[in-house]
Amino acid sequence: MDIFLKKHEESILGVIEGFDRIIFKGYLTSMFPDGAFGRYLSKRGVLLKDAGKFFESETKTLVEHAKTTAEEAGRPYLFLASAHTHASGRSKEAMARAIAEQDGISEGLVCIFSVLEPCLSFAVAGNRKTQGLEVVRRNRRCLHLYWYLIDPVFGWMHVRIQTWAPYATQIYVNGREWLCRQLPQVGVAFERSDNKILWVSALTHDPAESGSFAGNARFCGRGGQIAVG
Repeated sequence: MDIFLKKHEESILGVIEGFDRIIFKGYLTSMFPDGAFGRYLSKRGVLLKDAGKFFESETKTLVEHAKTTAEEAGRPYLFLASAHTHASGRSKEAMARAIAEQDGISEGLVCIFSVLEPCLSFAVAGNRKTQGLEVVRRNRRCLHLYWYLIDPVFGWMHVRIQTWAPYATQIYVNGREWLCRQLPQVGVAFERSDNKILWVSALTHDPAESGSFAGNARFCGRGGQIAVG
């Protein structure tokens, strides 16, 4: 960034520093130590031979909750037949934004997508040496739920939930979204293109006057710089 600023210093009016896209990742870490997953099943009264049916039931519970939430909010729940990434030409976020624009949604739940994606999970497999069943870690594909929301503080965000153990969860927030909500509150106009801020009407105002992004999110992490010309 310093090289860029030096090279274009005559065209740059100032620099805004802040957070860019940030993903929080959470796991049920107590399941990962050797033997822990088997003990979890035992505490739930589930035999190893019945683990598959048990987790199918857990997945069904998560999916039904998502469907019920979407229905009660009057928002769509959609199964996507493919991953829909930026590389494929149309991302899930782009689809969610199109739904929000079409339905006039400016706050709250926009939609919930379900899609089969790769994940690291657990499985019960036979051990030839012991002639018994055991829990193993294994890469597989399982259903993931994407909850797209427009938060009153953070703006566009989404939550990704893996519906099969160990239920990995990701919460995605965007510091630029937050900044674009703060600037008008301190009387600063701006121009935006995608996730870039191209121009602001004044660089003397401090958007932190409206609150701290890190303070609202209750975390610290790597920030980024935006050069404004």
